[in-house]
Amino acid sequence: MSHWLGLRADENELKHQARRQLCETIALNSTSHIRKQQWLDLQVTSEILVDRYDDLLSIGIRNNFGDIKADAGHHQDLWDDVRAETPNVAGVSVPITLNQRPYGNVELVFRNEPPSLLVGFAEHPLIRLVVFFCIAASIAYTVFLGKMMRVFNRTQVIPDRVRSALDTLAEGLLVMDERGKVALANHSFSQAVDLPTDVLLQSSAQSLPWTDAFDQPCKTLPWAEALDERRMVKERILHLQVTDNIRRIFSVNSAPIAGDRSNRGVIATFRDVTQIEEHRVEIETTLQLLQESQNEIERKNRELEILASRDALTGCLNRRAFFEQFGKLWRRSTKRDHHLACIMVDNDYFKRVNDTYGHTVGDEVLREVSKILLELEQTGAVVCRYGGEEFCVLLSQTSFDQAKQTAEEIRQRIEALKLADIPELTLSASLGVTERCHGALEPQALIDQADSCMYVAKRNGRNQVVGYDPNLPAFEQDVKDDAADEAKASVPPEAVSALISSLAYRDVFTAEHCQRVAMLCDVVSEAFMDQGDQYTLRAAALLHDIGKISVPDSILMKQGRLRPDEIELLDRHESMGVSLIETTFGDACLTGILTYRNAHFDGSGRRRDLPCGVNIPIGARILAICDSYDSMVSDQVYRKGSSHEVAIAELRRYAGSQFDPQLVEHFAQVVSESTSEQRTSDEPDTAVQICFQVERILEAVEHQDAAVLSSLSSRLSVYARSREAGIISQAADYLNQNSQLEAVPWEGLLAATNALLSECRKTVELVRENTPQRPHLLAR
Repeated sequence: MSHWLGLRADENELKHQARRQLCETIALNSTSHIRKQQWLDLQVTSEILVDRYDDLLSIGIRNNFGDIKADAGHHQDLWDDVRAETPNVAGVSVPITLNQRPYGNVELVFRNEPPSLLVGFAEHPLIRLVVFFCIAASIAYTVFLGKMMRVFNRTQVIPDRVRSALDTLAEGLLVMDERGKVALANHSFSQAVDLPTDVLLQSSAQSLPWTDAFDQPCKTLPWAEALDERRMVKERILHLQVTDNIRRIFSVNSAPIAGDRSNRGVIATFRDVTQIEEHRVEIETTLQLLQESQNEIERKNRELEILASRDALTGCLNRRAFFEQFGKLWRRSTKRDHHLACIMVDNDYFKRVNDTYGHTVGDEVLREVSKILLELEQTGAVVCRYGGEEFCVLLSQTSFDQAKQTAEEIRQRIEALKLADIPELTLSASLGVTERCHGALEPQALIDQADSCMYVAKRNGRNQVVGYDPNLPAFEQDVKDDAADEAKASVPPEAVSALISSLAYRDVFTAEHCQRVAMLCDVVSEAFMDQGDQYTLRAAALLHDIGKISVPDSILMKQGRLRPDEIELLDRHESMGVSLIETTFGDACLTGILTYRNAHFDGSGRRRDLPCGVNIPIGARILAICDSYDSMVSDQVYRKGSSHEVAIAELRRYAGSQFDPQLVEHFAQVVSESTSEQRTSDEPDTAVQICFQVERILEAVEHQDAAVLSSLSSRLSVYARSREAGIISQAADYLNQNSQLEAVPWEGLLAATNALLSECRKTVELVRENTPQRPHLLAR
């Protein structure tokens, strides 16, 4: 272009100059060869030059006589074409002088490219001038247009009415070009990021400090992804630190703005979800705390179950837990025909130890004996404090002879016991041993056999082991008693425990009431029944309200007055319970106690078809008195429990009409002496019940069941208040009040339930601290 515009030399002229210089150089070189008569060298040099230069077609050295002395490349023919002015060749002749006299000429023939018509036209000066002005005008217009575009704002491409409409949107909105530069930012986005609109228009969206949920810089932004992949990007969460104290969370949607063949830009909407995300995180944190609290409560419950299943003084199983384990071992040994031995252990002269040295020493003796027995648990034995100074040991897969040997080892170790503070105290024990092979048909029969052996050992002088032998006269009466017990239908303890657990899940207050009634029946019946009948009465007391399982929650937990149809359905729970017990166990004695427990002593009452007086089974008469007494002294949702004195007075008031007067007086005597002890010895069970109720409350909150929540929290409030757990009672009252609102604040109730769980944990820890002999059981 510079040549065409005349800014540099013509290429043809340069080519001619180069050819003339080449000709002069060849002429000088040829003169040197001619002077030395080196015609062969001259010939070779000419051929080399013709081969080297593409435009050079031939070289010839001609003297003044017209003779060619040396040539290369068919020079004569090509030189004739030059003379004939052939257009495709051009010739150059350079004279040679030798000794200052003309010698001849060096002739060179070059290839010549004839000029085309177009080139000739383009070489015309006028045409060159016109083209020059056209190119200059184009360049000037381009420069002018660029300067003018920089003057106009790129946002003016978007009409004002469109910008005004976008400013009314509640969501932030950005329109960006293909390079990510902001072309439009509406008012909502400007407010959200706390930057003026003109500042945003001078920057790119990528320049803002976007981060992810983990406070890390975002590697890929949604609008860049939409541009690159030419697709919509939805609901991408971005965080933006607006100021030191303000952090925004946006849900971003991006879509490319399509052009003819490429994207012309991208549009992005920014929905401010800061409050929603913070609320979600808060709820997740609360739920996590609730889950952790629930797990902690479950762990505490397991610990409390251990505490509730173990004797506080000795660490051995209590009778309830013992019979559950006994039932499992009995079924397993019966099914697989394995050995199952039983050892009853009784400390000799234990009452004398208490009277002589005091109950503290007596307790220490029991603890030392229990340590010896609990070592057998490492071999799979089950150890129970059966009552007072008596212990029971079950040995699975242990033959009768092996059990007697183990019993003898226990006796010897007890005999060798010495207390550090009282070295003169001598201890001994009487042990009875039996095994399933001696014909026991149920667990209680096996215990009775071992118990009979233990009493034989005492009658024979104590400090000895006696194995069961039905052929000896000493066991004749016991065998008769065993036969009578075996004639009764078996009531498995684990089945009773399963049913009372089901009732506790539906109505924990009723289940606890049944347990208290069973404890009272144990105290009252001890003077009138043997162990077998006591066991049956205890099962009846635990299951006397089992029919409430069939009552719907809407009736069972209703706080207001019941409708007549609801009262009728609630009254039917007794007959439903009797039918359930009769179908499940088939025990006539158990069914009879539950059937006749509402019979009045004088024959009055709603049902006149029931027996009266002493014809009512004694178990039913005892159960009626214990059930009425506990109902009067226990707190209810609608009233506070009566005192012991008021309840006894009420029983005496109806003695002779509703209750057996002799049993009422016996009840007043034995219960007045043991009530305080029984009422203050159930702290672990109380903690278990509180935790159990809190778990049900948590389920109601999670399912947002306001009716169930109101009933459960009201009952928990009454229960906690009766157990002097004021903080738990206040938290339950708060739940109850809020559950009755039209718009129940479930989020606040979640936090309140979390606080209630925390107080429940504190209650469990308090129970553990106030149960001095039990911490070692948790480790066990």
